[in-house]
Amino acid sequence: MKNLQFNHQNLLLSFVLGVIALVINLYPVPFFANVQFILGNSLTVIVAILCGPWYALITSLLASTGLMLIWDSYHVFVIFSLEAVFLGFCRRRDIYALYGSFIFWAIIGMPLFYLMANIFFDLPAEHLSFVTLKQAINSLIYTSLASLLILMLPKLWFFETKIKDKQRRTLSKQMAYFITLMITLSLLFSALYFNFISLNKQQSLIKKNQQETVFHLSSAGEQYINMHTKVIKNAAQFFTLVNNTSADQQPLLSNLHNNYPGFISMLITDDKAKMIAASPITRFKDINSSNHLSVKDRDYFIEAFYNQKTFISSVFVGRGFGNDAIIAISAPYFNKDTPLQPAGVIEGSLDLKYFSAIDYDFNKHNNQSVILTDEANNIIYASDELNLKVMSPFKYSIHNGYYVTDLQLMNLQSTQSNIPEYIYATRELNNGWKIYVIEPFSPLLKLAERQMLSSFIILLSALLISFFISNRISQLLTVTLEMVANHFEKLNQHDLNTQVFDDNSPKEVYSLYQRLVTSKQELILHQLALEETVALRTLELEKANTKLQELVDKDPLTNLYNRRFAEHKFNEIREFCLRSEQAITVAILDLDFFKAINDSYGHLAGDECLRQVSELLSQHFKRDIDILARYGGEEFILILPMTNALNIEHHLNEFRVKLASTKINSPNAAKQFNVTVSIGAITANANYHAQLDKWIKIADDNLYQAKAQGRNRVHVSIINPQSEP
Repeated sequence: MKNLQFNHQNLLLSFVLGVIALVINLYPVPFFANVQFILGNSLTVIVAILCGPWYALITSLLASTGLMLIWDSYHVFVIFSLEAVFLGFCRRRDIYALYGSFIFWAIIGMPLFYLMANIFFDLPAEHLSFVTLKQAINSLIYTSLASLLILMLPKLWFFETKIKDKQRRTLSKQMAYFITLMITLSLLFSALYFNFISLNKQQSLIKKNQQETVFHLSSAGEQYINMHTKVIKNAAQFFTLVNNTSADQQPLLSNLHNNYPGFISMLITDDKAKMIAASPITRFKDINSSNHLSVKDRDYFIEAFYNQKTFISSVFVGRGFGNDAIIAISAPYFNKDTPLQPAGVIEGSLDLKYFSAIDYDFNKHNNQSVILTDEANNIIYASDELNLKVMSPFKYSIHNGYYVTDLQLMNLQSTQSNIPEYIYATRELNNGWKIYVIEPFSPLLKLAERQMLSSFIILLSALLISFFISNRISQLLTVTLEMVANHFEKLNQHDLNTQVFDDNSPKEVYSLYQRLVTSKQELILHQLALEETVALRTLELEKANTKLQELVDKDPLTNLYNRRFAEHKFNEIREFCLRSEQAITVAILDLDFFKAINDSYGHLAGDECLRQVSELLSQHFKRDIDILARYGGEEFILILPMTNALNIEHHLNEFRVKLASTKINSPNAAKQFNVTVSIGAITANANYHAQLDKWIKIADDNLYQAKAQGRNRVHVSIINPQSEP
């Protein structure tokens, strides 16, 4: 990490793919319940394979941002960032991404996710293993997709700055991985498709069963109420027709009650709202006593007597006849003599526990429960296992949006929870009541968990088998190629004549073998000629290189070294003089009035002048270690190692005098001319300065002084060896 440097191309790729992954992860693929498959992470795996762990971390952080926005959970940054870095390091160690994904989720991913989910998530314990397993399967899906995308897209496979394999992979390993990859994807998608179809069918069956149950229950309930309403209505008409005395009505009422036990109790009143008959009689006080029971404050008397119609009350708790939730059904009866004035009412208190019998009949073979509410949303009846209080408000929450399913979901106990508790179906009765049929959601989730776990186990087993088989297949395909390579590794002419290849080998490989035999024979014939040709070409190349080096390092006009060579050799000369504590002289020579020579005698004369000056320099400074170079135009530079500070000025003056007395011949005319030179130099110990420019600066200043003093002069600066640069 200390010397971590980012490649701009890799950085751009990781950022662009990260943004694309963020957008893709905003739309995860729903499967069932809270299971969603995220495909954007496949781009993170691509970056891990191509660029390594730290680029993959950048892509993962961007991709996880999309998941955080829709899931509102920061665990995605931890889990998927660790996975990205792990896969990146696996790639650096030449471990295939699919194998790395298996290792990560088996050792790190699933245990860590289970721990984080158990601490930070509001999930029941029975849901944790299902969600954890889903994450691992999801990873295998997007890792396999990423590996296939790299194979299918040449721009990714041949990405310039991608991580290179440390060791070249064998063909058998590559084939085994590709076969395993294809089998993994095929099994994963097959298993998921099967699970998806199976869960959809299971949901359809549950939905259909609930709808049928709620329809039959509501129909049975309506029939139950309607039938007992008709009983009361017909009984009122009967008592109107027979016009019996109160003493005769008691046995008739008791007989009627015995025929319709759905009524908890039944009674008959007179026009003063006093009971004159009741059944069962044991549940009433003595109606013949002086304190006759009066029901004039009851709705069932008021509504039926004064409105003269059949009345069905709302649900209420019986007063004086027990604490059961009942409904009162009442109707007026008349005397023959006064047909417009009711003689009283007949009433029956209908037992709503009848729904428990219906509940039992319909649900003895499944896990369904029943809730019945009245028009005010109060509970009339609830199955015992729900522990709901009768005549209390029915409180529940509709679960919407968190779990993907075709079923209707609700919560009863934990209404604020995001985890659904029940699947339900509902229907409203004609009288405004509602009936709910519910069953726990967890069994369906358990079924999905078992299916996914079974699929994962089958997948893992199939992968192990397929890995073994693919290795065997790849070995069968590559073993003959290895045989060919081994046979030709050290094969001589005698071996070629006696070589017999296995006839059981594949036709294509045998054909390749025969071609290689022919090629090998031709190669042996041409080998000696090729070696001789190579030797000749090598010698010619060495000569050409030597000549080329001379052309590169020397000035073509003067045949002296050029400025680049002099600057390059200065460091070597300085290192040599440092070891022996010797001085160096750097001199700049400039021909005086050289322009006048070109103007007077022509440029060819000027070129000839430069050649003769260079030849005279070579004759005067003739040590092998001296560097003589044309510095540019009519300027020359001398680098003279191991010089004597006391003699160098004299030696330079000798050259100056010799040049001034030399006649230069003009090539175009029989004319001769002289040329003088001004010289500026510096002599110092080698430790004076490491940069040649510093030496040249002083020599150039001295040259300027020589020019200013009248030209044809030498000006040398001798620097004390102990002085600082």
